[in-house]
Amino acid sequence: MGDSNAKLRPIRLFAAFAPGDHVRAHREVLARGTASTTSLAFSEQLFNYCKAAGYPILAISSHPRVDRIEDGVIIAENRRKQPGEAQPSGLAFHLLQLKWACYLAYRAWRFGADVAFIDSGTSHYFALTLFRLAGIRVVANLHNVLWPQGFPPASLSGRIVRRLNQQFFRRIAAGAIGVSPECERQVLSEARNAIPFFQYRCQFSRDGFHQAQGYRDGPFHLMFAGRVEADKGVFDLVAISDILKTRCTTPVVIHVCGDGGALPALRDLVRGKQLDAAIIIHGHLARERLLELYHSCHAVIVPTTSTFPEGMPQVCAEAVIAGLPIVASKVTNALDVLGPSIAEAETNDPTSYADQIRRLATEPAFYDRLRSATKGLSVQFFDRTQSYPAAVDRMLSKLFADQTRTSDWGRIYGDPPDGAAARSEPPGTARWTAS
Repeated sequence: MGDSNAKLRPIRLFAAFAPGDHVRAHREVLARGTASTTSLAFSEQLFNYCKAAGYPILAISSHPRVDRIEDGVIIAENRRKQPGEAQPSGLAFHLLQLKWACYLAYRAWRFGADVAFIDSGTSHYFALTLFRLAGIRVVANLHNVLWPQGFPPASLSGRIVRRLNQQFFRRIAAGAIGVSPECERQVLSEARNAIPFFQYRCQFSRDGFHQAQGYRDGPFHLMFAGRVEADKGVFDLVAISDILKTRCTTPVVIHVCGDGGALPALRDLVRGKQLDAAIIIHGHLARERLLELYHSCHAVIVPTTSTFPEGMPQVCAEAVIAGLPIVASKVTNALDVLGPSIAEAETNDPTSYADQIRRLATEPAFYDRLRSATKGLSVQFFDRTQSYPAAVDRMLSKLFADQTRTSDWGRIYGDPPDGAAARSEPPGTARWTAS
């Protein structure tokens, strides 16, 4: 359906980002000319797209440090979502989500936005109806699934929220984009296929990545990278290590990289069980050191639990780029995307994880088969036609008939002409040609 306003002025975008200091991150990118993370930040990808297309954008993220930056067509802001540090619970939590949605819809309306892209976790989806009431088309951006695969909401409040969200997806949402096939399946099921959905993949620069050397003998080094939180399965790593001591003849060393609220408790637990030699806790690592560790390890473990709605972990993408097999369960939603490189474990089952790690460490044919699949699977993470901005571009073309699709992805990503990203079929869509 076309929009006559699109003929008179550029489309104006509003974006609500996941919590984080996106203003400081953008300042750092402007100062250095590059990012300090292994992947290309989603916010910076969108900003580069808007600059290239000439689309004014107001992007707001929740963060305790209130800040603002203007950069050409870009206005980025940090705004405080809640008064204190502690996350409210019960009715107070739901009221906070509604209050935040009201504030964001008001800001988008004041900005004159034509369309809003709202990250998962920003608020309850049904609360985004406020954008539509303000005359703004709203697109859900799923970095996370609606619920962990195989574990739909069971509590009364969870079931009520799900029912209300269904009505949003069926009657209010203009569309949705997301990081995995499971995101698409869940949304289209809730929406009864009433809206368009476009998948995308996280994107990377090849700088700094080196192929791991593989494994033949000696200690088997396994890597966990991500937020150190209970729902990410970090405490299961201790149980897995305990099991491997009796079930695996090959010594297994688990490297834990990242920061989070559970880090002190994890350190205490590892120390109390005298597993300091088997579980090495590195904490947060700079990009260069993290890439070095990928190069020196033999596999990656992603023990996400059934309490976290993972979309598709970036660590899985980093693993295949580095040429490392992955140990993960279905709730990571990586199996659809990276299945041939994954040793599948049962969700919430440390024994199952330990068994898959033992196979990788003691069965060379199994290890080599998974590792050999990583090279072909890694291509999608350098294919700019499968990027977040490409999904935004396709959605805008769907919503605004006069929207001209972007084709100069090399300029947006700064890819050298002789190293242009591969072009393959955008995930979950038919092939399209940029105008």
